[in-house]
Amino acid sequence: MDEELTPKLEDYLQAIYRIEREQKVARPRDIAKAQNVASSTVTAALQSLAERGMVNYEPYELITLTEEGRERADQLATRHHIVRNFLEDILGLEARQAAATACDMEHAVDRQALERFVCFLAFIQRHSPAGVNWLDAFRRFIQEGADGQSCEQCVKEYMETLQVQNEG
Repeated sequence: MDEELTPKLEDYLQAIYRIEREQKVARPRDIAKAQNVASSTVTAALQSLAERGMVNYEPYELITLTEEGRERADQLATRHHIVRNFLEDILGLEARQAAATACDMEHAVDRQALERFVCFLAFIQRHSPAGVNWLDAFRRFIQEGADGQSCEQCVKEYMETLQVQNEG
């Protein structure tokens, strides 16, 4: 895990992880289907992951994760779930949109930001006496606005405040 993976390689590792969990092993065609890419693209990614010690790969053979690859894929899956939960449970995005957005965001979230996501989720869900009320009020605000203003109007005012702060 010393060598960083590109977001695309992380996506391939996660796809292999999911397929292996369902079917015990992955085939290049399964990976290509999961990633919606051509088989030749999968071959290049598998070679790169094998060079990094993440997968066991030989042409025309079944693909499995190495122990290091499995650990990394598990970390990636956890990171994805945390970001998706924040987007869905806190920000109120629909499940499909939260999952798609999490796929994009998860590659950019560093360890400290991820820890803060977890800390915030834990605080709201477990340690804040007003957490549920606060969260319900936030969700109503997204849908209905507040004080005669829509969420969009409040966002516009906030952005104008930021612009003034940046100019000053």
